[in-house]
Amino acid sequence: MKKKIILAIGILAFCLAGLLAFKILEKYNNNKVIANQKQLLPAFQFYGQNLKKFSATQLQPDVPVCIFYYNADCEHCDYEAKEIRKHIRAFEKVQVVMVSTNMPEQTAQFINTHQLNNYAFITWLYDKEYNFYKWFGKSVTPSVYIYNKQRQLVKEYTGEVKVSAVLKYLDHEK
Repeated sequence: MKKKIILAIGILAFCLAGLLAFKILEKYNNNKVIANQKQLLPAFQFYGQNLKKFSATQLQPDVPVCIFYYNADCEHCDYEAKEIRKHIRAFEKVQVVMVSTNMPEQTAQFINTHQLNNYAFITWLYDKEYNFYKWFGKSVTPSVYIYNKQRQLVKEYTGEVKVSAVLKYLDHEK
């Protein structure tokens, strides 16, 4: 009887280990796909502040793109927004895309607090369906993705970053 129990536990442990290995491999392969996919600006689709769909195809052609993934309640995002405002002129020749899961009302307050309204080169998008990870992988707030004019990923930052570091990767376009 003991042998049967030990055998059953062994088979169960083997099956669980196999399932775990399969899930880890599946996750690894998915992360590889996303990492490759974001090497070129993904064909994302979010919502504008007016709740109309906005896709990557609506971005200006032949202009570098800088995507900031943020949250209005995040102190690190708050810092980055202040820094963007401080260096706003440096972003004039860049399509800045601010993406958040915050409701449009929260975003409007964030925009006003940081005086980032009235800049045509900044696009504010709402990740209403929490799909950011599908195109850019698992991301924390803040995260920054910098694409050149050819829509190739130049640099990616996860977590708070100084705007001077971001600008360094935008300067190479000149």
